[in-house]
Amino acid sequence: MAFKVQDDKNGNPTLVPAWVSCDMISPAPPVIANGVVFALATGEYTVQGGADRLTNSVPAILYGLDAETGKTLYSSGKEIASFTHFGGLAVADGAVFLGAYDNIVYAFGFPMEH
Repeated sequence: MAFKVQDDKNGNPTLVPAWVSCDMISPAPPVIANGVVFALATGEYTVQGGADRLTNSVPAILYGLDAETGKTLYSSGKEIASFTHFGGLAVADGAVFLGAYDNIVYAFGFPMEH
């Protein structure tokens, strides 16, 4: 969910909802680059109490969302074969990187401003 900071009638800053993304399974903290919010649904099964994480997790999905509207600009769909565990997103040189539980590092490119 994204918020805008606005002043209320007394001049105090308040958060006003701007948009809500699609539902994501165990989302990781997002990163923002070039006006795009990169959000990761890790797919990790996080229920505690003896459940098998490996068999109950699903593949991760990377989303690129328009920072102003929340519109989905990109989805990795089924490109990532495994879930992510305690991983995050990194952005460098026009790409978003993430590591999955199966030890594969994925790199997804995005246009850079010139």
